[in-house]
Amino acid sequence: MELVKENVTVKQVSCKGGTQVLVDEDIIVPDVNPDILKILQLDASSCVTGKEVSDGRTVISGRVDLKILYIPDSEREKIKSIITSFDFTQNVDSQDIRVGMTADVASNVDRAEFSLINSRKLRVKVMVGVDYEIIAEKNLEIAVEASDSGSAELLRENVKLQNCVDLSETDFVLKESAQVPGGHASINEILKVDARVTDTEYKSIPGKIVAKGAVNVSALYTDPDCKVQSMETEIPFTEVFECDDAGDETICDIDYTISEIRYDVIEDNDGDRRILDLEITVAARIKATENVSIDMICDCYEPFMKTELLKEEVELEEIVSRPFTQNTIREMVETAQGAPGISGIYDVITRPYITKAELSGGKLVTEGTIEAYILYLTDSAETPVYSMKKDIPFSYLMDCESEEEDLVPEIKAEVKHTAYNLNVAGEIELRCILALNANIIRKRKIELINDVVTEEPEQKEKKGIVIYFVQRGDDLWEVAKRYAVPRDEILKFNNMSEEDKLEAGERLFIPGM
Repeated sequence: MELVKENVTVKQVSCKGGTQVLVDEDIIVPDVNPDILKILQLDASSCVTGKEVSDGRTVISGRVDLKILYIPDSEREKIKSIITSFDFTQNVDSQDIRVGMTADVASNVDRAEFSLINSRKLRVKVMVGVDYEIIAEKNLEIAVEASDSGSAELLRENVKLQNCVDLSETDFVLKESAQVPGGHASINEILKVDARVTDTEYKSIPGKIVAKGAVNVSALYTDPDCKVQSMETEIPFTEVFECDDAGDETICDIDYTISEIRYDVIEDNDGDRRILDLEITVAARIKATENVSIDMICDCYEPFMKTELLKEEVELEEIVSRPFTQNTIREMVETAQGAPGISGIYDVITRPYITKAELSGGKLVTEGTIEAYILYLTDSAETPVYSMKKDIPFSYLMDCESEEEDLVPEIKAEVKHTAYNLNVAGEIELRCILALNANIIRKRKIELINDVVTEEPEQKEKKGIVIYFVQRGDDLWEVAKRYAVPRDEILKFNNMSEEDKLEAGERLFIPGM
């Protein structure tokens, strides 16, 4: 008996977890900057810059980018900035890690704080959260048919798997020249530039993944009179990622990170500094999978022959369902008592966090919070910019198409787009498009049949008709395989049909070999 096999590449997570890295550093005010009188804002972000996988260890490299706004001890200048970066490394040790595996790593700033030591020095402490999965790609050969044996008895089981077609990272660079809007003064000094990826979507086609989105850029600057101004621009992008095994039904999970922002201020045709030249590097982490449903052979035998199966046990994840929801969340934000009034909004950064993901009665109960960080321009000369934070809770029920126990939910929350508006009452209306994508996973162990060995039974092993009394828990397949007799023959001898159930104590006639 020869087995016909289908190849499937699955992603197996060798180890998974999260850790924190403390970046504790002193920052010296650059010589060209005036002394610090008061810190207005510390903005910290992080990115992963490298991963090195060896036997027993993965070394993760990253960078924390800091943007500090402060009021200087200067009569003329109202606000200044310090922009700097610090590198960090973190080791993940596990005996399950092997050379050739892939590390999928994401980082995020959990907490950032500062203390002013003196007017020329401050200490920052940034807690970076690092989430990681160390992944092995395993090629499975799954038996789906038997050739060269028209009489083989086959027992099949349907399994639903994720076929991993791509697991990669790539960078792409966007360039744009943004013009200062009419009615705004020219640029004297750039204080900070922020960028984030929004409005993302993708389409998979044979051999390629087409990704679309936009990078929203906000720039805070001072004009020639040292007044604080801001400007915004949007850079749309369409990127084509090569993926040889992609098809029309490929499912993609693409995470974007702004890894570098370069900028320069240039003069326009009138000689005014009104053009911001931007070069933004975006890192894309791509996971591309396809749902595969396979009727695999889980047991087999050759009638009237001695059959030996060579098996391999593997642990797999089946995707039971993929619930999805997308909703617009609206929230009104008022300034805190004693805070300066708003003259204009510079930027709103939103980060969603899942606090609960629980299966109950065929539903996925999801709760979480969107943290909104708002930086705005004020009507106060003493505090020209001000920042505040607003927590926006959310809760959703999603159908997961199964009420089975021992299912594991994996859920990803993403704010696809954030819009804001300042009303006449001085309140900020936030509108966030929140998307929740989940995988409902069944973890199970299955036995793959690698090979089948058959041989003629010895003469003394051959039997005539056997009378068998059904035991509790027996089914027709087990009885037929035990005696190496076709199931149809047993049904025929006993005037039974496939729908008939075996009852304990029932007498069966088993035709001989």
